[in-house]
Amino acid sequence: MNRKPNILAAFLALALALLLTACGAGDDRVERFAEAAPDSGENIAIPGYEKLDFVAGRTAQAVSLKNPAENACTFVLTLTLEGGETLWTGKAISPGEAFTRITLSKALDAGEYPATLHYDCYTIEDNQPLNGAEIQLTLEVK
Repeated sequence: MNRKPNILAAFLALALALLLTACGAGDDRVERFAEAAPDSGENIAIPGYEKLDFVAGRTAQAVSLKNPAENACTFVLTLTLEGGETLWTGKAISPGEAFTRITLSKALDAGEYPATLHYDCYTIEDNQPLNGAEIQLTLEVK
């Protein structure tokens, strides 16, 4: 009779550990928004952003940073403050995917910060570097 409470307690502890692991606040989130339909690969569509809205005092931030579905390459994105301090570097995302949550290297105080979103582009087949881009933008932190 005493084994049932022990088994139940072990099961609940395992379930709680799995739940806490799945809800980890430090992970970036990538979601698919469209099926990839690459064009000839001659052009790379780079989304432009004038500003990103962030919440003051937090490292986890909601975003929508996309690799357009028509691209025939992966993106690696890096967000830096003016002066070169790196706030975030993402993993490679495929065409039709977007970062919807990122974790900054540090929390920012309220204010506006000039920043750069750098795009490194790579071939899908063999991960060879392609042309990249840099977008100047403002981080609006409230």
